[in-house]
Amino acid sequence: RHAPRVHRRPASLVYGLNDKVPASSLVPLAVQHAMLALTFLIYPVLAATEAGLSARQTSAMLSACALSMGLATLLQCARSRFGSGYLAVHIPAPGAIPLAVQALSLGGMGLWAATMFLVGVCQLGAARIVRPLRVLLPPEVCGVAVTMLGVSLAGPALRRALGMEHGELAPVENSLLVSAATVCLIVAVTVFAPRRLKLFAVFLGASVGWALAIVLGAGPKGAGDAIAAAAWMALPELHLPALHLEPTLFPLVALLVLMNLVDVLSVTVSLEKMNDADWHRADMRAAQRAVTACGVGNMLNGLTSGFQAGLSSSSVGLAFATQATARVIGLVAGGLIFATAFFPKAIVALTLIPSPVIGGILIYTSAYLVVAGMDLITSRRLSERRVFVVGLSVLAGISIIILPLRDLLPDGLKPLFSTPLTVGACCAIALNLIFRIGISKEASLTLDPSAGAFPAMRDFLERQGDLWGARRDVIAAAIPIAAQALEIVADGIAAGEVEVRARFDETHLDVEVLYDGEVMEAPKERPSPEALFGDAQEVAAFGAYMLKQLGEHVKFGRTGDRARITLRFDH
Repeated sequence: RHAPRVHRRPASLVYGLNDKVPASSLVPLAVQHAMLALTFLIYPVLAATEAGLSARQTSAMLSACALSMGLATLLQCARSRFGSGYLAVHIPAPGAIPLAVQALSLGGMGLWAATMFLVGVCQLGAARIVRPLRVLLPPEVCGVAVTMLGVSLAGPALRRALGMEHGELAPVENSLLVSAATVCLIVAVTVFAPRRLKLFAVFLGASVGWALAIVLGAGPKGAGDAIAAAAWMALPELHLPALHLEPTLFPLVALLVLMNLVDVLSVTVSLEKMNDADWHRADMRAAQRAVTACGVGNMLNGLTSGFQAGLSSSSVGLAFATQATARVIGLVAGGLIFATAFFPKAIVALTLIPSPVIGGILIYTSAYLVVAGMDLITSRRLSERRVFVVGLSVLAGISIIILPLRDLLPDGLKPLFSTPLTVGACCAIALNLIFRIGISKEASLTLDPSAGAFPAMRDFLERQGDLWGARRDVIAAAIPIAAQALEIVADGIAAGEVEVRARFDETHLDVEVLYDGEVMEAPKERPSPEALFGDAQEVAAFGAYMLKQLGEHVKFGRTGDRARITLRFDH
């Protein structure tokens, strides 16, 4: 088994993944994450209202959801085999609203709880296939998913910012002013404030936006009565799942599991990149553990009659704004979310945060995710094939926003086509599979020793790097070393033509130089400069020693009747 790679912490982080955070910063940071997560309890409220649940049943669903979210967040952030280990907070999944409405309408809380438990079990099964998917998920596909995650947030963010989330045809008065003040203050603190103050960018922006909303009357109507009607403290009222399932709901269950896989990969890749200055590829082990934690959390939701939850992309934006990604922040936030389940009045109050304030926070998060996705896409060399994988997938995702395509689909497929994320990511995965056809993972080139080594090697590796989608820095590092090996061989060692072979497998780039002649052998001690003026054997030994110094993985040997120099570059 390979040892885990050590991540190099980005210099911009105030608190990195494993850092200890002083209580003076830890508590406010955790409160920001917990409050932001709890505001999304509005999704189960919408589902319960649509299904006609009573106030008592709705309150029970919210308490159970907060309970399970808190436990799942603790599991997700802990360093164990059941969580990603990153600062990943769980929130109710908006995509589960159609399934919740149908299940609640068909069989009440019991059927919904059983369906939720089934979703969790399916996610545990899906976690087993995450790691083999690595070859299907190169950085450009991950980049499309992250970009579309930001685009998916843009619609709800702008509707909330304008006060149009309930179907209004015109912006609500003062909503834009409140949301603009919120997002402008968050951005201003993030960009211009001292480093310590940046930790509280979202908290400051939300506080000012909330106060402004109250002054301008842009807050929710009847908020005071709703908060007054809720109890200060109460045990969560739990409903056990029913002993039957509704087969007509199975297609929606499958779609939600698929959407969760895409969502988890997008969020975990964003968190990995934020915590590793040398990020190269998705850590599928972390993604597998993240999906496992989601499955366990939704099984808990099923056992307690909660609401399906997934990873919060908004918490990624909050982590970026504060430049604090320590997992201990997530652990404390999970504890706070769990504790809130026993305080119904607090849950109701947090679901009543003015919608324009939430819209401002989501606009900030959306902007960050779009740029982070674009950065992932451009981290690799883009061939014509990859250009179309990215371009067509982004267009497919955006088409869901600008065209009424969803209304033309059968009801069973509508959830899959409900957001740009699911459409764009699935399209990228499919196109990546199609465009892989015809690309060989090995290429060769035969050269006359008298030909220029550097131009030939540069053109060969750049052409293959484009086809394979190799990282730019790896190709750039391989060219001079491989050219040096070719020059050494051509300088009196090789008899006849020299063959260059290159292989790529997403983890390594291997370059072999094959020639007719003696196998080179690198001396253990550095040869004297006078060796360059000696015979061919001394010159070859000097060249072999220099190659060993230039490359970390250089081997000399024989393939059949031909001598070989093998150069390996980590990817």
